[in-house]
Amino acid sequence: MSVRLDELTWVEVAEIIEQPNILILPVGSTEQHAYHLPLNADSCIVTYLSERAAGEMNDRYAVRTLVAPTMNYTYVDDFKKFPGTIGLSIDTTTKVIEEIVCGLLTTGFTNILVINGHGPNALLIPPALKKVNLEYPDAGLYALSWWSLGREVVPKVMKSKMCLHAEEMETSICMVAEPDKVKIEKATSEYPSYSLSEKWATPDFYGAGKYLLYHSRRKYPQMGKSPGVMGDATQANRETGERIIEAVVNDLVQLMQEIIKSEGKSYRGEK
Repeated sequence: MSVRLDELTWVEVAEIIEQPNILILPVGSTEQHAYHLPLNADSCIVTYLSERAAGEMNDRYAVRTLVAPTMNYTYVDDFKKFPGTIGLSIDTTTKVIEEIVCGLLTTGFTNILVINGHGPNALLIPPALKKVNLEYPDAGLYALSWWSLGREVVPKVMKSKMCLHAEEMETSICMVAEPDKVKIEKATSEYPSYSLSEKWATPDFYGAGKYLLYHSRRKYPQMGKSPGVMGDATQANRETGERIIEAVVNDLVQLMQEIIKSEGKSYRGEK
């Protein structure tokens, strides 16, 4: 049976919610990703990781794990002038997440795991889930950005020094998830400067945690002045992508096992 919620009938879903289950909501974007990656890169990556993890849970454990349709339109700030980029406002993005999660809980799901694939969404998902929690205090609501996982592996396999946007990490994953969409011959390298020093701001998803949230972004890539990459995409390769995916998916599976165990429910162990 498919792990995609939208490919099932309501009768099949009704049977699943009677078993130990988790519903994953991937949240991505439609945003420029330089010369070599498509606009759907954030959505593609988070969807691919979500479906791989859901497949692992279904194949190895008796925990039905489904993946809801990905949110492709969310808040976009830095690159909204690049052609093709489509962004919603902060308020709209937050409200849409809130209403989707409420709708899923209303139909009977009890564990919702929101997996984020687009940097700015990390600020908006927590307040959305907090509002949901007020209405559904007993629901299992969880959220994370996929790059918060695999930290014991990812920095070791990277050849370049920055993981931020359309660079080695995202490009490597896309070479696995949607290889026919990657124009690797057009990959570029650009390291943007920040208005504050690295003592305060670490522009790297796998950095030392010194990222200052509201420092100036005046030196971010600008339409007409930059290809739109933040890092070195020329270092990307499929093998790196496969190792990153494996590390992230393994962490997701461990997390979901703990979510089910926290409910005090039993499930079949690994085959």
